[in-house]
Amino acid sequence: MSEHGESGVPLPPSAGGAADNLNALLAPPTSGQGPMQDMASILLDSTQHFRLDVDQAPQAISTFRQVAHELRALMDEVRQLGNVKPPGLDAVSINAAKEISKWAVSEEPGSLQAALESGATQLDKAADALERSLQTHQQTDEVNATHLRSREL
Repeated sequence: MSEHGESGVPLPPSAGGAADNLNALLAPPTSGQGPMQDMASILLDSTQHFRLDVDQAPQAISTFRQVAHELRALMDEVRQLGNVKPPGLDAVSINAAKEISKWAVSEEPGSLQAALESGATQLDKAADALERSLQTHQQTDEVNATHLRSREL
């Protein structure tokens, strides 16, 4: 897409799509490297500044998965926007219904449907990354505990 929208009106710098906007909101401050591409990358990068109490990790994973599920459930409602009937037979009403449908269910990155799916996917990836991180933490604790017990004997 160019620097102008379909109507020829210049787009604001933040009009890069829902995924870009979400990344901008979620990307923590970093030194050196630019912002990460998705939440899973942020969670897996040890240079990032996220902290989560190990006891809270299962709840965070559950919350990520629940919100992803809810975003996908919203997609059913969005599909209804794809069938908006024009309120009148005039050109403005017909064009408005067409544009609403296109905005809602297009496969384009800026559509509402694509934004919801992207958000749900990012939340699933974050939950997966957090689960792997929690599992690694627990395994490390077990190895360290076993090692300490063997030294005590």
